[in-house]
Amino acid sequence: MPADAKLQQVAQAICAARKLALGLEVGSGAFKHTFEVRAADGTARALKLYRKAGADARTQREVDAITRCSHPGVARFELIESWKDGSGEYVYSLEEFLSGGTLTARLAGGPLAIGDVRALALSLIDTVGHIASLGLVHRDLKPDNIMFRTAGGTPVIVDFGLVRDLGQSSLTKTWLPHGPGTPYYAAAEQLNNEKPMIDWRTDQFALGVVLTMCGLGRHPYELPEMNPMQVVDRVARREPSAPTFNAWAVDNGLAPLVGMVAPWPIARFRTPPQLALAWQSTGGP
Repeated sequence: MPADAKLQQVAQAICAARKLALGLEVGSGAFKHTFEVRAADGTARALKLYRKAGADARTQREVDAITRCSHPGVARFELIESWKDGSGEYVYSLEEFLSGGTLTARLAGGPLAIGDVRALALSLIDTVGHIASLGLVHRDLKPDNIMFRTAGGTPVIVDFGLVRDLGQSSLTKTWLPHGPGTPYYAAAEQLNNEKPMIDWRTDQFALGVVLTMCGLGRHPYELPEMNPMQVVDRVARREPSAPTFNAWAVDNGLAPLVGMVAPWPIARFRTPPQLALAWQSTGGP
């Protein structure tokens, strides 16, 4: 039986046992598949079906991380259980279902207004600060992993599949030339697998790229006629951000973005409160 068909079968069995109606698959990745499910009263939830229990340490790291978070900017977690059938053991969770869609979908209509970028920044900085306070680094902040509870509502960070717990040993081999993550949004220390440098400022860099994409529509390191691979290479080599980006950020009252995407972590904002204060202090154009 194909893997996807088997996971669909397992999801259906879980729903039958918990008296839930299985809906469409709304997301999939290397480590899990996500389905929309509904209770008898019509309440929607997200059913996340992970790889077989014990097969992947990163799955356990993700579950541990999200259960520790308690913040409106992180999806509300309901339960985590194991499920056994003839083919083995699986892990599944139930979380709140975010009906507002992804930031990627919101950006399909073009860049956001500057005021919306600023509001998004303040909300997401608060969430990243909470994650950082737990000693966690998300390592995969991007528009696909930012969702909304309702259309235009609270932004929520999802998918902790690549989370780094600074209090535990790293799961990434030191000798690997590149660290895990989505290269287009990753900081140099992540791209180059420079583990001692990775902390919450790595997420700060990614968030800076996300916010720039929201307002400017392109990467802060992108020069004219560059493709994405060339942009990533500029970041990895710690070249300076694009002059056109720097000017745009300053002219539009978004100057903190320049510091957020500095090539070296030491040049970024040292703490989440400092970053939040910088955004609160800046005004519009």
